[in-house]
Amino acid sequence: MATRTRYLHLSSKHRLETTTSKADLKIHLHTPIKNVVRCAVKQFSLANAGYNIRTGENVLSWVEFYSATGASGTFQYKQFEVVIPVGYYTAVELCAKINTEIPIQNPDRRVDLTNATEVVPTMTFTQNATGFHIELNFTYTSPPAGSEKFFAPMGDKISLWRQLGFNDGQFINILKRKRKGQFTDITEILHGSSYVVAYPQVVDVAVEGAIIGVFPATIESPVGIYLTSDVLTSGGTYETRTNPDSLALEARPEAILEFIQFNTDRYSYVHYNAQQPHYHHLNQTSLHDIDIQLRSENGVVLNHNEIGEYNLVLVFECLVEPEYTPEFVKAYNDEGYRMAHQPERIIGLKN
Repeated sequence: MATRTRYLHLSSKHRLETTTSKADLKIHLHTPIKNVVRCAVKQFSLANAGYNIRTGENVLSWVEFYSATGASGTFQYKQFEVVIPVGYYTAVELCAKINTEIPIQNPDRRVDLTNATEVVPTMTFTQNATGFHIELNFTYTSPPAGSEKFFAPMGDKISLWRQLGFNDGQFINILKRKRKGQFTDITEILHGSSYVVAYPQVVDVAVEGAIIGVFPATIESPVGIYLTSDVLTSGGTYETRTNPDSLALEARPEAILEFIQFNTDRYSYVHYNAQQPHYHHLNQTSLHDIDIQLRSENGVVLNHNEIGEYNLVLVFECLVEPEYTPEFVKAYNDEGYRMAHQPERIIGLKN
C-alpha cells in the first residue's frame, strides 16, 4: 500500500481570538487531507513560562467540623474554599497569598452561624526553609470548654493540596467517596478516638495544632501538558481514573494525542521531537476540520493567556490514490473500444 506523508504546521498566534481564550483550537483545512491512514504529533514547542496557578485549578478546599459546648459530641460541618488569583507563584509567595485571601473570602468562618461563642482557628501557611515542606499551622485561642473543632483538607483530581506536598492520607479525596458532598459518616465517629484510624485526614486543631505536607511542594514545577483531539484520535489511547461508582481503578479511552513532559528549566523552551511517534489510526478518513486542545496534567483545558504561544507540527500518512491524466483515460478508452470491435468479436446475424 503506497502512502504519502503530509504535514500541518500550526501556530497559536494565528488562532481566532475568543472571549475565553481557551486553548481549544478549531482548524479548517482549505484543501482537505484525504485518505488519512494515521497521524501523530511530530514536533511541539512551548516556553516553560506559563502560570502554575491556572483557571479551573486555583481552588483550595477544606471542611471544618464543630461540636458546641453541651452538644454531647454531635457535630456540624461546613465546607470552605479560597480561590487563588491566577499567576505564577513560588511556594513562599503562594503561602502568603493564601494567608491573605482566606479571611478576605471567608470573613465569617464559623460552622454554626447561630453560635456566637464558636471560636474560629486562624490558618497560616508557611514553607519550611530546609525541607521545602508546606506547613499549615492553627492558632486556636480560648475555645469554650467542652467544644470541639476538627479540620480536614479536601480535594479531588485537581487538588492543590497534592501540589503543596500533601499526600492522599492527608486530605479527603472526594473522588474516592461515594458520599461526595456529605460527611455524616465522619461526624458519627469524631467524638472519641476511632476517627484517627478511619479518617487520618481529620485533625483536632486544639490537639495537633499543625499539618505538615509529607512531600516537598512541587507547585513551582508543572509536570507537563496533554495535547488532545476528538477528530484525530480513535480510542486507542487509554487513561486511568477512579470509577465514580465502584471507586475502583479503571482505564478508558481518551482523546489524547500526546503528553508533553516539561523537562527543561523555568523560562527555557520545551522542544518535543518524537523519536517514536505515537500514531493514531484514522481508517482512511478525509479531514476538512480538526480540533486541538492543550490540557493540564489534570485534564483541564488551558487558557492561552496563561500558558503563552506554542507551535505544533502534525504528520499524516495518507493512502495514495491512483491518478490518471486525460490522455491516459482517452488512450484507455480507445484501446477498450478497439478490442471490443475486432472482427472476431463481432457477432453477425445468422441467415
